[in-house]
Amino acid sequence: MTSASPAPPDSPALIWRPLAEADLPAIADLTAAVLASDGGLPLAASPGFIRSRYLGGPAGAALGGFEPGGRLAAATAARLAPLDGEARALIAGQVHPGWRRRGLGTFLLRWGLARGRALLADAPAAHPRALCVASESLTDAAAALYERHGLAHEFGELVMRYDLATPPPDPAFPRDITIDAWAPELAERFFAAYDASFRDRPGFPGWGAAEWIAWVADDESFLPGASVLARRGGDVAGFAVCSEGWLVQVGVVPRERGRGLGAALVAEALRRLRAGGAAAALLDVNVNNPGAARLYERLGFAPVGRRGRYSAGAGAL
Repeated sequence: MTSASPAPPDSPALIWRPLAEADLPAIADLTAAVLASDGGLPLAASPGFIRSRYLGGPAGAALGGFEPGGRLAAATAARLAPLDGEARALIAGQVHPGWRRRGLGTFLLRWGLARGRALLADAPAAHPRALCVASESLTDAAAALYERHGLAHEFGELVMRYDLATPPPDPAFPRDITIDAWAPELAERFFAAYDASFRDRPGFPGWGAAEWIAWVADDESFLPGASVLARRGGDVAGFAVCSEGWLVQVGVVPRERGRGLGAALVAEALRRLRAGGAAAALLDVNVNNPGAARLYERLGFAPVGRRGRYSAGAGAL
């Protein structure tokens, strides 16, 4: 494939043009329709998320197909999103459920990949280059489309939900475990628990303390009162970090696993979220961690969709 963008499919019912900030409500409506049909990450319909995926790139790097009445039927965008020294073009796209099976998904993918290749053309020669397609409402049909175009599965998460109208379960904490809520003076200890809990997981990013703490505490929706650290004496044992309506991360250090601490931490976080007035709690769990997914299901979480990323080296497409 060359970097030239393909022409839109022949559909006189759609008007194709670049997306702009004024189109944010239309993109949000499209995303809401896709989430209602396919499930996935509810955050994808928020203004900040939409801006980061569809409105944060250079001019001409986002395209929408509009019905004459103004409803957005399909959208795609590409932007540079460097990762660990790699020059990476991140591509997003979605088609309204009422406009599927007309070739729009294939067109959006080809257009996004072409724009991604063009964005990577000026990347430093010493950096590896990659094209990445991100979906927050992944379906089997979309996964098959990506694979047909030479993209390999890189990352996948199951999105799960707990209805807090139901009182959370009450598993007991293991003996001699102490629980502390987040406080600035404990941030480094939370990081130590995170680092020990996730370092053995595939795809661990290797963040330092300052980077991880900023990622957690600088989020405007962070809930320190619902985020807890588990200790056994002076040693960290596990942690849970929450934001509004979300269990962001839950981890147990290897030496404490198999004792029920993970279930107790999840239940404690749910109780605190419920006490704070949350109606539901969401989380996402990596598909390569089926043990955690089974734990969440036992505690009452239900799957509501999938997320995924597919990628290929720029020279492979």
